[in-house]
Amino acid sequence: MAAPPRPTLSECLEGRGNNLDFLRFAAATGVIVSHAFPLGEGPANSSEPLMDFTRGQLSLGLVCVAVFLVISGLLITRSWERRPDVRGFLLARTLRIFPGLAVSLLLTAFVLGAVFTTRPLTEYFSSRDTYTFVLRNLTLVEPQWTLPGVFEANVYPGAVNGSLWTLKYEVGFYLLVLGLGVTALLRKELALVGWCATAGLSLLHIGRLGFWPNLGLAFGGGLVLYLWRERVRMSPWIAAGCGLVLVATSLLGKGLPIAMGSCGAYVVVYLAFLPSRLASFGRYGDFSYGLYIYAFPIQQAVAELMGGDSPWWRNAGLAFLPTLLLAVLSWRLTEKPAMSHRSRELPSRVSDTALTANHTSAYRRASPRQ
Repeated sequence: MAAPPRPTLSECLEGRGNNLDFLRFAAATGVIVSHAFPLGEGPANSSEPLMDFTRGQLSLGLVCVAVFLVISGLLITRSWERRPDVRGFLLARTLRIFPGLAVSLLLTAFVLGAVFTTRPLTEYFSSRDTYTFVLRNLTLVEPQWTLPGVFEANVYPGAVNGSLWTLKYEVGFYLLVLGLGVTALLRKELALVGWCATAGLSLLHIGRLGFWPNLGLAFGGGLVLYLWRERVRMSPWIAAGCGLVLVATSLLGKGLPIAMGSCGAYVVVYLAFLPSRLASFGRYGDFSYGLYIYAFPIQQAVAELMGGDSPWWRNAGLAFLPTLLLAVLSWRLTEKPAMSHRSRELPSRVSDTALTANHTSAYRRASPRQ
């Protein structure tokens, strides 16, 4: 008797649960670990194992950012297809990103900065840079990394929140989906061609393009998988083969960003819909964004309090709990209340939070392992 086919991504998306909240939380935690090397030990003295393993191609932090973007590519594209409304789309994205970011910037500039600055408080609060830190980072166009007299003697000097650089790319990709949707170009064949063109650009290493090609491969990987969801099957054998490609490109020292945007994207999506007890991980909230936007300044504060370089594991360990506390408060007091205002625009949490409940029954109907 022939075994039934593996479930398609479309079938999994129609299920009622996933591991997306856990994957995002794990990715945010991975960014903390990655940053702990330069922030705790200093950029000249630290050597992140994954960067060594991939021969300088990707750090753990960049891999975790890629995980975020794959998930965003999948869910943001799904959000537009399910409700192609420009106003609702923009409102949902704005309420998800900017209220939490605004509060974190205000707390960083006017509480943490005031505590750790070496300048007199009158000078600190009269400095233009204290206020432009909030305004420039909130616009995302030209981030400002420093505050007057804050963390200047740390082993990674000056930078107050180095994680914020990725947000402009995230928002840029949201606008890309919107543009493609409005112009009726959000089609699977064109998306695949666009992804291949992006892969070609990434090989050219054009400096003025910044991280757009490499990060675009990750976001585009999620986008393409969603558009081809009827034909994409969730197979452990395909996932294992993709894992081997990732290892091979790491050892070869080239091709890993392209492999991350294709094979890595498949692995992320496969793990997202693999039946597990982690499907209920987000029942108390989605704390990943708060972890991401608060961790760097907390890690810098830990580094200053330690008075010099310290092992990465100590920096990450001491910073994690206070960062998690801030992430929980951010979710409950800022992010979740802000998102509640979009209920008339998007009646379900399909865009950038977890898809709900439990998909196990749908997966079992299609999977021979159940």
